[in-house]
Amino acid sequence: MNDRIAADAAQTQGTNAMRRRLPNEPQTLDSPTQVALTQHFLLPALAELEAFFLAVRAQVDPVLQTRQPVKLGKPYPLGQCLEISLAVQKQLRSVDDSRLAGAAAQGYAAFRAFLQAGGEFRQVWGDLRGSYFQNAFQLGTLYLDVSNDTVTPTKPKVEILPFADAQFVAIRDYQHFSEVARRYWQGELHPNHVLPELAPYCPLIHVSPAGIVTLREATGYMLGLTQSLGFQPSDAILSQPPMPLALFKRVARYLAGQRGLTLAGSPEQGRQQALRHCRQYRAKRWHHSVDQTEKAIQTIGNANCVLARHSRPGITHTVLQPPPRNSANMATIKIDNQEYDLDTLSADARTQLAGIQFVDQELARLQAHVAALQTARNAYASALKAALVDTPPRAV
Repeated sequence: MNDRIAADAAQTQGTNAMRRRLPNEPQTLDSPTQVALTQHFLLPALAELEAFFLAVRAQVDPVLQTRQPVKLGKPYPLGQCLEISLAVQKQLRSVDDSRLAGAAAQGYAAFRAFLQAGGEFRQVWGDLRGSYFQNAFQLGTLYLDVSNDTVTPTKPKVEILPFADAQFVAIRDYQHFSEVARRYWQGELHPNHVLPELAPYCPLIHVSPAGIVTLREATGYMLGLTQSLGFQPSDAILSQPPMPLALFKRVARYLAGQRGLTLAGSPEQGRQQALRHCRQYRAKRWHHSVDQTEKAIQTIGNANCVLARHSRPGITHTVLQPPPRNSANMATIKIDNQEYDLDTLSADARTQLAGIQFVDQELARLQAHVAALQTARNAYASALKAALVDTPPRAV
């Protein structure tokens, strides 16, 4: 049985490598093979798989909680689904099976056999039940969430269920993104009419309830979505009425004088320029340019850091309020091996802590995008080799 399934998976491997799929897109390219592999290796061991991934969470939780005990005013693990998912993914590359026993060891054996037979395991991101942005994993035809407790901490840490039952879908466009973002992040979203050169890559501006302004959304999937369609999704959202003048002036004031940033003169001017840049970038085929994408990501990251720094009043007064505590469980943070009670930190210390947390979040996003670009490069390299099969090398 194992040999037959492995042979079927190998037969479709070349075809899958040639098909396009967006970074972190929740989609199975070869459903028949993945259905067979899931039924054979995974479904008989669901309880053991859950025990295995709980064991991995037990290994990464102490490290992550020490590194970032509070994110945007919420204690670990709230709001840290990306950080947990990336940490688990990294931990899975070097599993020490000597530290596993019982059901966890059996779950790891099933997981490893599934992968060796050609099973697919990849990180995915999307809309969970119309309410959240969620980082999860696609394990064959199963939905695997190793950070199920990052919205409601009383939920089980790990959730495994058929992907079709998870109500987890890919983001269709920026309107869909905005609808989920308003429900999940709260706050306001408006077209990015203040930075027209960046608008094709980041066509939205989010203002959190605390007043933090952020360009959205320089993640692998959203960039891949708009670039795969020649910036048409960005064009659609940027064609909406001009962003509010007060927000435009606020963002322009924060970013004035920053190197590498060109500000529009007014919301309407920015709207027209942003739409023109979408057309120009499409004509220049920048949606296929890795160099232009990386340059845009770096510029967006720098701009978001400046915006976060200027949003200090909102961070100080709203975002970093100490989490609820009692005498038995006081929220603390460790810095240079010294513990500090969060509600004794000065306003300036809280602001600096918020800046660190924001930068850590952006670094995690960039690392995820770098991983996606590396995956895309490998796919292009495989396609190039396939295209060169009938081309003889130059004689030396």
